[in-house]
Amino acid sequence: MASTPIETGVVTVKIGETKIGDSKEYNYSPVRIRIKAGTAVTFTNVGKLNHDAVAFPRREWDTGDLATGESKTITFTQPGVHYYICTPHPWMYGEVIVE
Repeated sequence: MASTPIETGVVTVKIGETKIGDSKEYNYSPVRIRIKAGTAVTFTNVGKLNHDAVAFPRREWDTGDLATGESKTITFTQPGVHYYICTPHPWMYGEVIVE
């Protein structure tokens, strides 16, 4: 994940974004974001399958199962690096860096 660019100023993470000719169903976009403590991040499922975003490995937060078009907002108050996965598709991963 270290080679993936870190996006700043982003407060929405799209899950399962699909582009014509380039399926991204099993991705978070962006994969890595940097935010300030106290920022709310909205996870929105734009894919065709149900997805979630769950803190990994300790499950401190969880969006719950999101169907197409559904969203859940998580507020990050603790500085640090917060990793997450999609539990139905555990090869999907993302990172929130909180300063």
